[in-house]
Amino acid sequence: MKPAIFLALALACGGAAAQGTIGGTLHRATLREWHLASSANQVATVADIVEKLLNIGDPVVVTRRAREVQSCINRVSDNFKLRSQLVADTAVACIAELGYLPR
Repeated sequence: MKPAIFLALALACGGAAAQGTIGGTLHRATLREWHLASSANQVATVADIVEKLLNIGDPVVVTRRAREVQSCINRVSDNFKLRSQLVADTAVACIAELGYLPR
């Protein structure tokens, strides 16, 4: 039963859930480096941050929120002229903007 559930969740959530979202390398990167990185690395990095910051153990929830935070960071990095801001700082700001931080 569990393999069938995992397969259904993996198909519903897309490639990031099927490949795993742990182990991104952009935690200390700038938005310039973020902008040049692969989407998979972006999602993996943000998933790490979301999972640790929000203490979420459910990979489906982590993946969904990571995709939303990735989109927010991409929007910010497109508008940030120098792109020297750090990914981790931007991720926290996006998590707050999206209303995910506990009050």
